[in-house]
Amino acid sequence: MNRTSLWLNCRPADALPRLRLFCFPHAGGGATAYRSWNDALPASVQVCSVLLPGRETRLSELPYTRMELLADAITRELDPWLDLPYVVFGHSMGALLAFEWVRRLRREGRPMPSWLFLSGRCAPDWPADIHPLHPLSDSDFVAELTRRYDGIPDEFRRDAEFMDVFLPILRADIAAVESYRYQEEEPLDCPITVFAGSRDASVDWDQLLAWKRQTRGPFKVQFFPGRHFYPQAPLLQAITATLAELRFY
Repeated sequence: MNRTSLWLNCRPADALPRLRLFCFPHAGGGATAYRSWNDALPASVQVCSVLLPGRETRLSELPYTRMELLADAITRELDPWLDLPYVVFGHSMGALLAFEWVRRLRREGRPMPSWLFLSGRCAPDWPADIHPLHPLSDSDFVAELTRRYDGIPDEFRRDAEFMDVFLPILRADIAAVESYRYQEEEPLDCPITVFAGSRDASVDWDQLLAWKRQTRGPFKVQFFPGRHFYPQAPLLQAITATLAELRFY
């Protein structure tokens, strides 16, 4: 009943879950970012955190630097896990990756998610930043990421050994995001909810609202107090409320 995959870290299930929640990480993030979600969501919802190459138990593997190649690999690897109803969550880079994964599934005629939750990321067709970050020197790269996302705690930035390992992963992920080129397709049919921190300097209202063009279904933008990495408790409450409406538990 409990299968395994290098690409997923899933909560073990004593019985067949009624729903899977696939969670895609932010740049530099791993599956552990969603570890606490196991205790916050009903047991009938199996939390499946996507684990990308180059981090945690896959540290020996090279990270991807091209978004389309990463999305293609995930489409292949996660196919056996689409045997149950599912919803998708992605934060920042993970929002973009989740969106592209779902579009690939549609092209292949695979089952579609019941809901798409996206967080902290501008719409995919929004014009790309003309000043890419990934070629910058380490000091400038970290400084600009800190200004935009406030995502690397001070104690980690002061830990040279940690940064030696973390920076190449983070730089590869940012390169993947900056290599992304949106291709026009028909809107998705599944509902989309977009979340963001009310003081997130990396996105604004218009960039979030532009996600509405990507669905024919219901659409909503919801803000929480905080910056790019806002507290997860209100987010989990919002997701839980939506799942209750879907009557999966």
